[in-house]
Amino acid sequence: MQTHTSIDTKKLRDELKARYIVQWVTKFDSNNHIIEVVGYCVRDKKTFGMKTLFYHESETVCRKVCDMLNEEEHNKC
Repeated sequence: MQTHTSIDTKKLRDELKARYIVQWVTKFDSNNHIIEVVGYCVRDKKTFGMKTLFYHESETVCRKVCDMLNEEEHNKC
């Protein structure tokens, strides 16, 4: 089994052909040291800092919005 110790996120984003991507939104419980996914967002990777365009608790809803935004470029999220 191969493991990776580092990921170049900029390179990964650049390799994605879709302009809009879905990312998860997390919160950190510092008392219990737990990271929890609280929702998802659609982001525009062409903007500096990747501007958030849409937020929802449902990954399915965000993927549908993202797919609609990427239709012109014929890319899926």
